[in-house]
Amino acid sequence: MNNHCGTDSTDDKIFYELSADNEDAAPMEVESLCVNCHENVSDYGITRILCTRIPFYRQIIVMSFSCGYCGYSNNELQSGEAAQSKAIYKKICKEHGIEIVLCVKNMSDWNRQVIKSEYAEIEIKELELIIPPKSQSGEITTVEGILQRVITGLSQDQNRRRQCYPESAEKIDGFIKRVKRLIDLQGKFTLRIRDVSGNSFVQNPFPFHVDPQCSVTHFNRNLADKKLLGFVADDVEEEDSAPFQSYDDAKNEVLRFATDCPNCGVPTETCMKPTG
Repeated sequence: MNNHCGTDSTDDKIFYELSADNEDAAPMEVESLCVNCHENVSDYGITRILCTRIPFYRQIIVMSFSCGYCGYSNNELQSGEAAQSKAIYKKICKEHGIEIVLCVKNMSDWNRQVIKSEYAEIEIKELELIIPPKSQSGEITTVEGILQRVITGLSQDQNRRRQCYPESAEKIDGFIKRVKRLIDLQGKFTLRIRDVSGNSFVQNPFPFHVDPQCSVTHFNRNLADKKLLGFVADDVEEEDSAPFQSYDDAKNEVLRFATDCPNCGVPTETCMKPTG
């Protein structure tokens, strides 16, 4: 019996470690139609694609498009992995998402690299800010970059709002000031990233040590999560679980919840059942 473990040999030929000495690690260039001006003039619309691996994370695909005709540009990151599943004792258990909670206290936290997929939901309770999944493309950024992107998005069309909707523009200006105060390190806050695909990541500055300011948990996807990923049709409804008919039914139920092994840290399941 041959056991196959590790990265597929095909992936080895596609995803390279970033290195200035490796010519194969250079991005591919493809002529592309510009979605802004719809011109396909040679040497104008170019998409650059880089397949690489990030240390302590996994394989990613970075794409960058620029049009020399109209000046439009776009950057996007996609995971080079499948939606994540938990590997426990070489068996595949229920597919899972990931939730990352980071307490941002200092400049070191602001500079942490963040990889977020398009399925990631971002929440900062201190700002009452929620960025829904699929409202932004995937990207490689930093904690500061997440908030800078919020400011950039809210600042668009502010001049027109001040003329047409002055009250709304004033509220947006006030919110932008609150975001800038956090960027100026005038307060601590908690960043929560919930990604149903399991393909988001926050850098640990000390990768071989426990991160005291960041917690990572895995969760089993519910029906809404599976619909978001396109795993089930939108018209599928969740089946109602059978109600307990007796005390013995409740007593015989086995509860399962996701946890990490306290010894090696590998994601696993804890089973619990009353025995009395």
